[in-house]
Amino acid sequence: MRRHVYYYTHLSKPTQSLPTDEAFMAGPEHWLPPPSLLTRDGWLVDLHADGVLLPPIALQRAEVQVGPAINSPSGLVRSVSWHATRADRLFPVLTGELELAPLPVEGWQLSLAGTYRPPLSVVGGTADRVLGHRVAEACVRRFVLDVAERLTPATLPV
Repeated sequence: MRRHVYYYTHLSKPTQSLPTDEAFMAGPEHWLPPPSLLTRDGWLVDLHADGVLLPPIALQRAEVQVGPAINSPSGLVRSVSWHATRADRLFPVLTGELELAPLPVEGWQLSLAGTYRPPLSVVGGTADRVLGHRVAEACVRRFVLDVAERLTPATLPV
């Protein structure tokens, strides 16, 4: 059983001031939430479930794989997947698409749409209905907001 998760935010900067072809299409080190560390299997990134779990367990280190940037009719898309590095059978595995799309009037929309597999089979499905889905949503929300912050013009290379 896979569950859907989605979050988006707006980057309300004029289209001309956000060079997506230089930032979003560049290496993930330019826009992944810090601290991010490149390994042979992907990027190590801290995921946060702030507001859902207590602080000591709200932070989970994950291995994130990022696909190449692809032009789509609506914008730029990169595949993203992640899984926990510790006790990975206890945490959901996410697969999705991170999209940066120009808005009709001004600015950009950054979104992550994906699916995740709740951990622990049948028990995990029950736990997901109680708490797990909120944890997955919180991690996706924080990831999108952190990436959006890194894509602001002040942080982009010139």
